Parts: sequence; structure tokens; C-alpha cells
Amino acid sequence: MFSRNTILLALSLSVTMAALLPASSEAAAKRRGGGGGGGRPAGGVFLQTPNPTTPVEHNNRGVELGSKGIWADAIREHEIAVEMDAYNTTWRTNLSAAHLEYGKHLRAKNKHLAAAEFRKAMFVDPANAAADAELDQLLKSQGQDPLNLNFRQRLADDADVNAQYDTAIVEYRKCLKMSGSPSMRAALGRCLLKAGKPVDGFKELRSAVGDSNWANDQRNELAACHRQLGDILKEFAMKAKDQGKGTKGMQRLANSAIEYRRAVMLNPSDASAIQGLIEIAQHAVSIRPSFDNHLLLGGAYLLGGKFPQAQQEYKECFKLGPTRSELGAARIAYHQAVARSPIASDTQVAESVATIKKLIDDAPEDARLWYILGRLREHQVDFEKAKKCYDKAISINPLIDPDLKAALVRLGAAPAIASTTTPTKSPEQSKEALAKAMKEKDYSDIEGMIDAGEHDKAIEKAQELFSKDPKDGRTAFLIGHGYEKKGDADMAKGFYRTASALGYTNASRFVNQIDANRVQPKIDEANKLKQDGKYLEACSSFRDALAISPERADVHRLLAECLLKIGDKKGAKEETDEADRIDRGEPNKTGSSDIDGKKIGNKADGKTAEAKPAEEGMSAASMEMSTAKPQKKK
Repeated sequence: MFSRNTILLALSLSVTMAALLPASSEAAAKRRGGGGGGGRPAGGVFLQTPNPTTPVEHNNRGVELGSKGIWADAIREHEIAVEMDAYNTTWRTNLSAAHLEYGKHLRAKNKHLAAAEFRKAMFVDPANAAADAELDQLLKSQGQDPLNLNFRQRLADDADVNAQYDTAIVEYRKCLKMSGSPSMRAALGRCLLKAGKPVDGFKELRSAVGDSNWANDQRNELAACHRQLGDILKEFAMKAKDQGKGTKGMQRLANSAIEYRRAVMLNPSDASAIQGLIEIAQHAVSIRPSFDNHLLLGGAYLLGGKFPQAQQEYKECFKLGPTRSELGAARIAYHQAVARSPIASDTQVAESVATIKKLIDDAPEDARLWYILGRLREHQVDFEKAKKCYDKAISINPLIDPDLKAALVRLGAAPAIASTTTPTKSPEQSKEALAKAMKEKDYSDIEGMIDAGEHDKAIEKAQELFSKDPKDGRTAFLIGHGYEKKGDADMAKGFYRTASALGYTNASRFVNQIDANRVQPKIDEANKLKQDGKYLEACSSFRDALAISPERADVHRLLAECLLKIGDKKGAKEETDEADRIDRGEPNKTGSSDIDGKKIGNKADGKTAEAKPAEEGMSAASMEMSTAKPQKKK
């Protein structure tokens, strides 16, 4: 039953807010059913609250019904209040509390129905620690271990399969609290999407892909999360377009393309992500047939093995920008994709052989061209010529492609890489020095663009360099710096973390700074709620802060204080223990790794796996549209 303070709070709200709220909807009054104000509802119970017509009055009627133990009717009134004013946290808290009290009332009579009410309480208000504790106790009384992760996940999975999404969401949240696993958060996000909550599902998936604790063998699952984010953003983009919000639609198309790209980088065989990227690029071209958008579509077609379509897009690029340097890189990418593709036709292979031979005539010391020609000859089953091409590529640059050594093994020849090195300064070493100097110039040019406020141009240039050398931490850092200056903190943080994982030491400091800038407003909000005695809401805000910056010991301690205020002693102890661990400087038990670019750590064996970039057909050029995040719905 509600406490006296809760009832007084709700009743006082009616006095202060009634004059501010519009007249209620007739539909809500009809849904409410019998029971007049100041009269007797069914059962002959006299009620003092007026016949409800506003959210405040429905809430107050619910409080009064709850105080008399008429829980089913109380819940109905609170539900109407929430439906009429969905963003009022007080109405939602009271609805959750009504489900909790009804569950307690049912506990002795029907444990199954009681458990359902406790879960409804937590579905409405995930911060309802009392309902969480009641459900745990009820499960324990049935001989189950409520803290067994496998058991709770089985409950969640079964409910998910049976389309009981409210139950599944509550159980996935419990599993997430117990494990902190990004995979579990992704499962929660997917379940929210199925339950018709795309914004909440999107938020959880974004948090999941931003988690650094994905295991090495979860690469494909992580790729699937990025693909799902791409799907959601694509759907949002189409809705914005239909609503006449062209700018917002273009922003979401751009962000969708980014997510699809990340999916393909992690899992090049993800056909759904490739198709999604093709569709996004087609929309971009239909809206603005620019060089960059045609280049993006060509690269997407190339990833899907659609060579004639890719050729056509590159022809359009040539018409729009015949001198653009990206076109040359795309041309090479096309022929390499043909060489590597098992479905390329004999005609396509022959055409690529002829073109690459001409390019070699102009650049006989280009190891990449010799490697591609070797793959093409291998495709033609001319192994002798293939080996000669590979030998030539090795003599120029034995590290030009990870497949080069494997290619010689395929042909039954021992790699001759070691024999090509000499202790004296070689032409290759001179080339390396020249390449290093040119790269330093590129770095300087990009930094100059950022300083001049040409953020998009700087990002595009840095992305072009990064696509050529995905192990270059400094380039990843410059991409992140461009996004930060542009105001996109999420993208900036992702690239800073990638740069840090690739060994660029300055990057970690920038990650911490972004976290600090983003987390402080949430801490301030939580502290204000705490001072106002709104401990449940404060817990939620402190958890939001920790989701951004989980290594803040002070925030863990503040959360612990609020948990104690709402009676969650176990949760408070966990947060205090976590704060103590951080203060002692001990590492997180789950380990860490980078996910947005190149490494995904595996705590079990200490190994890392390098996430290869998508096939070289993926253009480094971005769509000609803003990559700012879509605004959250309010």
C-alpha cells in the first residue's frame, strides 16, 4: 500500500497542476468506466476524489483506490494518467508502485500472477528496486536461484521467443545488471525493437556497440548490431523524408551508411548490411547525384559483387570529377574485387587483366598492381604467370597485402620474403622514407583543415588515408578530432578509442575528456534529484552517468547512497565495492578492448583479432551530407 507521503504528494500535485493541464480527453473518461467523483464506485466504497478528467485526477483517483486496496482499479487509473501524460515520471512511478503492491497482495494466493505484477512494475519503472527484490524472493521461494544468470537468461529467451516482450525486457534488464555484457545489452535492444519501442531499442544497441568488452568470437554479433542500427536509421530517414524533413532525413541516411559500413568492416560476408548500404547509397544518389554519392554507390555495388553496376557508377564519377584522386583508388579497388571474386566472369577477369597491364606500364614499381595481376592470372588458372607476378610484388613490397604470402602457399611455392631483405639501404627503404615524409605532410594538411574550420573536408581526407592504412592510429585520431570539432561527440569518441587501441597514446586523454564533458550534466541532474529526495529518479540518472563513464568511483558511491535510501542494500554494497576497486586501481574483471575500428580483445587468452576493413571496394569518400546524429524524439 502507498505510504502516506506518496498519497500526500500526489494529492498536492493535483492542487498545483490542475489549473495548468488541459481538459481531459473524452476517450480517457470512457475507458475509465464506472465510479463517479465524490461518490461510490462498484462495491459501494465511498471515494473523495472528483470524477477524473485530467492526468492529475486519474493519478489521484488511483492513489485513493490503492489506499483502499482496490488494486485492479487503481492500476487502471494510473495507466490512464500515464497514457495522457506519458513523460510525467510521477505518474509512471505511481503506476509501478501500484503493480508492486498488487503483486504483494496476490503473493499468498497466486505466485504466478504475483510474479507477473512484479515484472509489470519493473517494466514501467526499471529503477523499482523493491519490485526487483520481491520478484527475487518469490523465485527463491519456488526453489529457483534468482541470481543465476543462466536461469534468468533462459526466462528472458523463452519470453522473447513466445512474444511476451514485457517479461523478456524485464528479464534481459536483470541479466544485464548481473553480467554487464554488451551482448546482453544488444539482446535487450533487439527485444525493445520487437516490442515496438524503436527509440529505446536504438539507445540500447548504440550503448552495446560502444561497449569495449566484446569478445573476440563475438565479431559477427557486433556486426549484426551495427547492421540493426543501420536498419533503424534508414527507417527513421524514410519517415523524416515522408514528413518533409529533408535535412534530418539526409542526416539519418548518412548515419545509416556509417553503421552499415561498420557492419561490413567487421563481417565482410554480411549480405544484409551490404544490401542496406546499397539502398542507402541509391537514396543518396536519387536525392543528390554528386560525385561522392555515386562513388559510395559504386563501392557498395562492388561489395555485393555487382560489377557492371559498379562500373556504371564509376563512369558517372568520371563525368563529374575526372581529376578526383578518389577515382583512381576506386578503379584499383574494382579490379582487385574482380580478382578476388569467385563469381567474376571470364570476360570481366580478362578486361581487368588488360587494364592492369596498362597501369603497370605506367607504374612498373607498384606492388599493388602486380599483386592484383597475380590474382587475376590465378583466376585464369595460369599459375606460372601468377607466381611471377607475386614474386615481382614481393620484390617491391612484401607487405603490400596479407594475402600475398598465402597466395604463394596456394601455388605450392615457398614465400621468398626473407631473401629480399638486405642490411644495406635499399630502394625500398628510400621509398619508405619518402612515404613517411608524404604522410607527415598529409597529417599537417588535415590539421590545417581542422584549424581552418573545414571539418568535413578534413574528415574526408583522413578517412581516405585510413582506408589505405587501417593500422594508422594517428589518422584515426585526426578523424576523431575532426568529428569533435564538428560537434559529434559519439563519432569522435569511437575514433579516439580506435586510435588509442592502435597505439596513438594521446587519444585516451581525449576519450576521457569527452566522457567528462558528457557525464557532468547527468551527475548534476542526479545530485539535484537526490537533494529533492527523489531517490529512484536519482538512481536512474547516476546509472546513465556510469553508462558513459563507468570508472567514476565518486558516482558509484553517490549511487550507493541513493540505493540505500530506497532499501536496496545489496545494490548499494555492489556499487561501494566497485568504487573501492576503482580507488585501488584494480582492472575491471571483464577486461577491455576496442570495437569501433580494429581490435576486439579476449580476456580468456589475451589474443586480439584484427578487424579487416571491408573489401577495398568500399569507398573512403563519405556521402555529401551531414553525419550529425539524429535528434532524440521528445
